[in-house]
Amino acid sequence: KGIFIVAAKRTPFGTYGGKFAKTSALELQSVAAKAALAAGGVKPENVDSVVIGNVLMASASDGGFLPRHTLLRSGIPVDRPALGVNRLCGSGFQSIINGA
Repeated sequence: KGIFIVAAKRTPFGTYGGKFAKTSALELQSVAAKAALAAGGVKPENVDSVVIGNVLMASASDGGFLPRHTLLRSGIPVDRPALGVNRLCGSGFQSIINGA
């Protein structure tokens, strides 16, 4: 076993109140997670755990369970753990460190 970063995806930036204003954090995160799995050629059942970097999760109506629901929507088995990291601008990098 080892730690492997085989792909990474992120959601796009938009303007405040723009095209993504009515798109939930969960919808955006699920698209990014599925795209990362596909880009890396990783089957969801091969994922041991999930660590998601997201800024201000608590401000979104679906943010409290964002890591868990993203895991489930991505087809990763229900018995795998999921962790959310909010370190503002460093959330993505911190999630890599926590995963390692």
